[in-house]
Amino acid sequence: MKISFQIHHDMAEIVTLPEQLQVLGQQWSLSRKTIAEITLILDELITNTILHGDCDKRQPIDITLTKTGQTLIIQIIDTGFHFDPTLCTIPDTSLPLEQRKCGGLGILLVRQFCECWHYTRLNDKNILTLQKKLT
Repeated sequence: MKISFQIHHDMAEIVTLPEQLQVLGQQWSLSRKTIAEITLILDELITNTILHGDCDKRQPIDITLTKTGQTLIIQIIDTGFHFDPTLCTIPDTSLPLEQRKCGGLGILLVRQFCECWHYTRLNDKNILTLQKKLT
């Protein structure tokens, strides 16, 4: 089973994610917890793309979700700056807040909810593929 949709580089469009994922969750019989995790993953990654990708608002971000058995493959493709989130260092959450560097918590959450992820840059596009086990 597969579904694809687009969001433009506009924060106003990010609010459509929960609605689309609720419908998907019903179609694929996903738990509320799983839908919440997928929503968080996409919200974090797409928000970063919109805020830091420096793209024309008319450029789409392509999102494809593929369910095979108990595995969900998430693929996000955009035309923003070359950026490989898999290389980002994990923030030290054991430090007191005033000693922590800004940023990185969203990517930390994505890593916690996905078993693996892969990044490639092809034809001036960022292609991020994530794999998540469904329970």
